[in-house]
Amino acid sequence: MTRPVQSVLRAASLVTLLAGAGRPLDLVEISAAVELPKSTVHGLLATLRSAGWVEQDRSTSRYRVSHRLDGLARSVDPADLRSAATPWMDRLAAETGLEVQLAWPDRDEAVIVQHVYRPDNSPQRLRVGEGLPLHATALGKVLLAHARPGRPVLPDRLETFTRFTLSSHDDLAAESTRILRDGYAVESGEYFPDITAIAVPVRDALGDLVAALATLGSRDEVLERGDAAKEVLTCLVRAAGFVSRAMAMLP
Repeated sequence: MTRPVQSVLRAASLVTLLAGAGRPLDLVEISAAVELPKSTVHGLLATLRSAGWVEQDRSTSRYRVSHRLDGLARSVDPADLRSAATPWMDRLAAETGLEVQLAWPDRDEAVIVQHVYRPDNSPQRLRVGEGLPLHATALGKVLLAHARPGRPVLPDRLETFTRFTLSSHDDLAAESTRILRDGYAVESGEYFPDITAIAVPVRDALGDLVAALATLGSRDEVLERGDAAKEVLTCLVRAAGFVSRAMAMLP
């Protein structure tokens, strides 16, 4: 039996790490993650850079996979995700009368991959492809709460969008703990002053988080006495479950 080439295995582990990190990593972080000396890691990264598989930011010296390998960072195709989710998002919008959005993590943002308008013919703007802050939106907070430890790493200073935005890391950590306990995230005037939302996780066949699903509307439509409206939350959780099962059946 042919023995594996150690240098190739090490290089592959670096590419896998960078592809799944969700943000650029510096040499110290990479070395610690793969448990190799910095000199060894630096040499491997230099080789991967020359092959065009890894890029290094000139201003921060951090590393990431090259754009042509970005697809390695996601195990789910966005077209498949939209295909699985859209019928249930349409149904959710009809049941609740609210706007529905689906987002997945992309580095340090929650990116909207599908958007269904609220069914009342009010003026609305398609927001597919828009990036949302993780700390100030219900979609982002679900993705953040369920992220792997250390991914993503938020900036030291959290941008404040309204007077309700969580700008303390301690407050955000407490919020993540509550989300994991209760199973949903709430946003009320934290990003857009007039938007309130509830979001829940969408999972793959193995139970891993792949996206977040949210209903959005006015505070009175989405919340009851400060808590998620039971009927809206019930419909949202049911829709997320259907989307998760649809994802599990994809070839």
